[in-house]
Amino acid sequence: DGNRDTWVIGNSEGFPNMLVTIFDRYGRQIKQYIGIGEWDGTYKKEDLPTGDYWYIIKLNGPNDDREFVGHMTVYR
Repeated sequence: DGNRDTWVIGNSEGFPNMLVTIFDRYGRQIKQYIGIGEWDGTYKKEDLPTGDYWYIIKLNGPNDDREFVGHMTVYR
C-alpha cells in the first residue's frame, strides 16, 4: 500500500558506525548494514513472508557503545 514499506532507524545520523543486523526466526542473518540504511522486508531480492524478525543495533559511537535488541513484525 506504500505506507511504511521500509524499516528505517530514526535519529541515527549521529552514529555513522552503527551496525544493524536483522535475523529471521531461525537465526539466519537476513540483512546487515553500517550507518544509515533501511530494510524493505526482502532477502536476496525476494519478499519474506509475514512473520517476526529480530534485530541487534550496536551504536558504535565514540562515547556511546550501547546495544539494542528487539523484534518487529512484517505483514504482507
